[in-house]
Amino acid sequence: MRPPIERDQCQAKLDILVEGFMGDDWDAYREALVWLRDFTDQKNTQRGRVMCGSYWFTPQTIESAVRERARSIVARKRTTTPTPVIGATKCG
Repeated sequence: MRPPIERDQCQAKLDILVEGFMGDDWDAYREALVWLRDFTDQKNTQRGRVMCGSYWFTPQTIESAVRERARSIVARKRTTTPTPVIGATKCG
């Protein structure tokens, strides 16, 4: 659980975000949005997550996805046979 001070600060920024959007105060909206984005990036980094594309992952998730992709590529290579090229001749 986050400390109450941090929660209050996040809630205040969320309130500014909503009020800025509803009241067409785009400067306040942008400022709150940037602060919240930076805050979540910092929290994700502290938790050991890494960004891949636009998503946050734990390193174990990425490793398992890479291993699974490698397994599927190897399996595909074993099951497919090369298609002969029409008009090609065998050498030697």
